[in-house]
Amino acid sequence: MTATISVKIEGPVGLDEPEELLEELGRETGLSWRLETAGRGGTLDGGLAVVLLEAVLGGAVGAVVQAAAQRAIETWRGRRLDPPSVTIVVVPPSQLPRPPQDPQSAQGSDGPAAPEGS
Repeated sequence: MTATISVKIEGPVGLDEPEELLEELGRETGLSWRLETAGRGGTLDGGLAVVLLEAVLGGAVGAVVQAAAQRAIETWRGRRLDPPSVTIVVVPPSQLPRPPQDPQSAQGSDGPAAPEGS
C-alpha cells in the first residue's frame, strides 16, 4: 500500500529555494521527491509563488517520514529571514483515488450474464 506526502510552499521564494528544500527533503527522508510550481516559480524579486513537492510512501512509514519532512522544513525555514508558509499533507492509502477497473474483469471471466428468461 502506498500513500503520498505533499509539501506546499506559499509565499516569497527565491529562484533556488524550492530546489534547496527538495534536496533537504531527499536527504532527511530518503525518498525521491517531485517538484511542481504553480504560477510563478522562484523569483529574483522574492515575489509570491506556490510550490508543491510530493513523494510516494510505501508501507506504514507515514509518521516517520512526516517527522523527517518536518525536520527538513524547519531547517530550511530556519535559514531564511522571512520564511514562506509551508504545509505538509499526508494522504493515506485509503483516501488515494483508485484506478478505474476494466469492465470485463469486473464481470468475471465468463463474459456478460445472460438475461433472465432466455
